Amino acid sequence: MMAISDRDIVPEANRFPYCIVWTPIPCLTWFFPFIGHMGIATSKGVIRDFAGSFYVAEDDMGFGWPTRYLQLSPENVEGGADVFDRCIQEASETYKERMHNLICDNCHSHVALALNSMNYMEREDWNMVNLAILILTKGSYVRKIDILSQWLPFLIIISMVRLTAEFMADRPQFVNTLNMRELNLRGCKIPVIENMGVTRDQFDLIDFTDNDIRKLDNFPNFKRLSVLYLHNNRINYIAPDIGAKLPNLKTLVLTNNNICELGDIDPLANCEKLEYVTFIGNPITHKENYRLYIIYKLSTVRVIDFNRVRLSEREAAKMMFKGKSGKKARDAIQRSVHTDDVTEKENNATPGSNLTDDDKAKIKEAIKNAKSLAEVNYLQSILASGKVPEKGWNRQLMDQNDEQQQQEQNGNGFVEEMKT
Repeated sequence: MMAISDRDIVPEANRFPYCIVWTPIPCLTWFFPFIGHMGIATSKGVIRDFAGSFYVAEDDMGFGWPTRYLQLSPENVEGGADVFDRCIQEASETYKERMHNLICDNCHSHVALALNSMNYMEREDWNMVNLAILILTKGSYVRKIDILSQWLPFLIIISMVRLTAEFMADRPQFVNTLNMRELNLRGCKIPVIENMGVTRDQFDLIDFTDNDIRKLDNFPNFKRLSVLYLHNNRINYIAPDIGAKLPNLKTLVLTNNNICELGDIDPLANCEKLEYVTFIGNPITHKENYRLYIIYKLSTVRVIDFNRVRLSEREAAKMMFKGKSGKKARDAIQRSVHTDDVTEKENNATPGSNLTDDDKAKIKEAIKNAKSLAEVNYLQSILASGKVPEKGWNRQLMDQNDEQQQQEQNGNGFVEEMKT
């Protein structure tokens, strides 16, 4: 076995002799990947870093062990290793008496003072800027995974598209086959609806399909907009003012979202011209009296999930929810809780904590029997609604698909009838 020399770097033991070392700072490095926490190691590999006001850590690097390093050469120091170590010690003693300042006197400044004191490479102009550039351009990664710790959060953040005027100007805008002016915002990884005022209410239809939207809110007053496509998002909240903001909304497609409780659709009752809605693929579809509640609450709706609302259904909805006799049914309707309060979230029950062994066995069996992506998504929506899949759960999906195909053949979809 080969002997380890005094200059050998041993990452397993966190030994980096003669090295400038660097590690990411949570949150700060996510947005600015060239900014991190820096230290310098002695000839024995002991790391010194200015970790906070009046404190220089020794082999206890702030924000974790190094992910990058750059080895220096003692030959570039007059006096060699002894002077190298002495200057690091003197810089550390100096910074034990200093306040930490993120902008102008920080961990980089501590390393710069040590290098200037030892006149490294016959230079006395080392500072936080040229050290940051040096470690960024010439530093080596300790492990391959450390590349991700520095760059992955930043790449995720910049990949999240914001709705700006320039972005929307570059998206497809056209008149579709129904003679509607349409704005296509499909598949853009949009997390939040914002800055929609820049469209100046010029569109009849806006397509938000395949994004990461969680809240249906933040619309300006759009009197022209009549159709919203929001397939395949994560919507679990509808703003109370949606009716006032979109007074002429006629078609709302929320297929494959995360609306969980019947009460969550209540704000749509203010959309007085709403006629076509779909909630297929949402946990809400597995709630008891789902369809009847929508018919009762959204009195103007004529088509739900591609099925026409029939007179008999309207009468059944009135009988169940209207008047004094329907008070019990109305009181049973729940709404999702949307809160940022940490203690309230902690007090909520853990999902699945009330499942019996029999329920768990049914869920495992259902997962085992799911044979297609459609069945997996359908099973997921059943579980999200708080129900346990019973025997033959996938037969219900096949029946729904057959019924939907039949309705489409009979012309009961969202395409309006042509007027002659």
